[in-house]
Amino acid sequence: MALRKSSTVEQVAEAVRRADPDDRPVVTLAVLPGPSPWRSALMSGQFDAEEYFFTLTEHTVLLHRIEFLRHRPGAPAYALPRSEAVRRFVPGQRRTLWSWFRFRLPGEPAPTRMNVRRAWRPELDRLADALAGHSVGGIGPGHP
Repeated sequence: MALRKSSTVEQVAEAVRRADPDDRPVVTLAVLPGPSPWRSALMSGQFDAEEYFFTLTEHTVLLHRIEFLRHRPGAPAYALPRSEAVRRFVPGQRRTLWSWFRFRLPGEPAPTRMNVRRAWRPELDRLADALAGHSVGGIGPGHP
């Protein structure tokens, strides 16, 4: 079980290499799709949504389900060409604990909110820069 972010990122990179030896991850972050985690917790008393590792590679965007008990990347749930992912990405906002962006998943009529924990904010900034050409919420990397 990888609980350190660096170990988790390496496990996702290995999953990407197994799927396509010619592709290389550019940025990986953990996302929690759905409404605000705070609202979900208040309504149900727990965080019960399925989590994903959102990985931008040189050629694709992959969303791997996170295996609950082992906290490792499972099978890819979605794989999109990078050029298509650029059109599906909508910048969001940086917040104190939970930042977010929107991404239109295949088969969905509207973009899904992707919540990002504070620990993954540097990766969120790199993702937004790579897909949208600017930082989430207009705040550049290195700002609180």
